[in-house]
Amino acid sequence: MEIDIFWLVAAFGGGAFGAAIGGQTAFIFTGLTYLFGLGVYMSGVNAGPFMDSVVFGPVFGPHIAFAGGATAAAYAAWKGAMREGANGRDIVSPLAGLGRSDVLAVGGITGMLGYVINLAVAYVLPTFKADPALHYGNEVIGATDTVALTIIILAIATRYLFGKTGMFAKPHGLGLLEVGEGKHWVAHQEKWSNTAMHGLTTGLLSAFGTLAVVQAFFDISGGTVVNHAQLIGWAISAVSLVFLTCGLPTPVTHHMTILASIAALKFMPVVAGTSDPLAWTSGQMALVCVIGGIVGALGGLLGELLARTTCANGDTHIDPPAFAIWTGTTALYAVLALVA
Repeated sequence: MEIDIFWLVAAFGGGAFGAAIGGQTAFIFTGLTYLFGLGVYMSGVNAGPFMDSVVFGPVFGPHIAFAGGATAAAYAAWKGAMREGANGRDIVSPLAGLGRSDVLAVGGITGMLGYVINLAVAYVLPTFKADPALHYGNEVIGATDTVALTIIILAIATRYLFGKTGMFAKPHGLGLLEVGEGKHWVAHQEKWSNTAMHGLTTGLLSAFGTLAVVQAFFDISGGTVVNHAQLIGWAISAVSLVFLTCGLPTPVTHHMTILASIAALKFMPVVAGTSDPLAWTSGQMALVCVIGGIVGALGGLLGELLARTTCANGDTHIDPPAFAIWTGTTALYAVLALVA
């Protein structure tokens, strides 16, 4: 594991900026910049350096900018600095409005920790051998989404540093899966049937988008589009949070879409018997889209379960989508290690 001091210093700025504009807004920028980078890939130009440094690096990497905003909000609430009606779970409000440099500094320190922890997690976790013919020429696959895992590690540490409710908060008289008055994560999608339907429908679309882009732009990009195509739906879901920030009842779906696309991208070669996109048939792709939709629905249910047990009743933000992405990708990669 090698820590780049250049990136480490920049991560302080990324975490502080995430706190200044709010964690959710920082994440929206992650989605926007990703879509720009994907467009570059689709034009046949290598966007890897941009993706690594800006989208998932010190500038807008969720483990840096979003995590910085979330931890800074918890710290501000702990210090009694949040505006009336806000609490340590507030990842929407721009904390620059508090006029406190210590809050921004906490965001910056969190960003630095996010950079280091993500490196450490990627370094220590195992990889699995894979059949290159079924994995787009790759001989190994990873164990999990290290960025999502880093976000959760930081969120749990934040809960115990600046919160009082513990990991699994239960208001007096309520069960673990019940939500206290005014403590909803996303109230308009917390019905189990609603969140499953959102997962199914957005999962179908995300799986379709991933497979269609890979098939159309695989040769133009020299195969590099595969490395990021699974994030198409995730990025669109991230950008859609603009409307949630504006107060519109927009669904939160990025954990559903990314899991659906990962399932589609990874299971497509297994179903087709090849990772050559030009050999895939419409029927095979339709079947894999359905698999993606089912995985998306399961991702939605998993996210709601984690929201109710760890976030909604707590006093700091433990991100349900990141939690679902980490656990979901771990499960998917484990299955793929066995199947392919």
